[in-house]
Amino acid sequence: MQLYRVHPWVEGVADAEPYGPLFIPPGQGRGRWDNPDLYALRHFAMTPEGAVAETFGSLTRWSIEMFRVPRNADAVRALSTYELPDETALAQLADPQVLCDFKVEAVTDVIERNTRRTQRLAATIFGLGEWDGISWWSYHHPSIALAITWDSPQVRCVDTRVLDLDTDTVKDAAELIVRSVR
Repeated sequence: MQLYRVHPWVEGVADAEPYGPLFIPPGQGRGRWDNPDLYALRHFAMTPEGAVAETFGSLTRWSIEMFRVPRNADAVRALSTYELPDETALAQLADPQVLCDFKVEAVTDVIERNTRRTQRLAATIFGLGEWDGISWWSYHHPSIALAITWDSPQVRCVDTRVLDLDTDTVKDAAELIVRSVR
């Protein structure tokens, strides 16, 4: 299985160190699926365009400034490609049967950005021990599938590419979620 993520990057840094493609930043806990007492997370998208759209989707106008990393002039935003074993089990929250299995009464329990509710759901899924992570759809466009995985040594970074406004992936993401590029 291939997954994608946009992250701050400095060429030559070890993969699991700050600015490396496998680094998990400290301070998790405020995100929709975070439960730092139980696990660390890696956030991914199922497509390169999805990773770019999810990362920069809150910006209405895209410009070269979005690729800069505050407080580190050597760092840039990059898109990494990751491989996970094909048997990686993601709880597909877009599947009505999976929602029923987890006793999710309304799809809005996943759609709404209700951190308390989604963190509880993630803790339940994690606690079952059957799943390696969760998959759901992006707020920015329903065709973008996202995933989180509990911290796993089986995640391998196989490619990292620096992003800029001329990157086809950036252009495709901007078109998909209707963002202007200047």
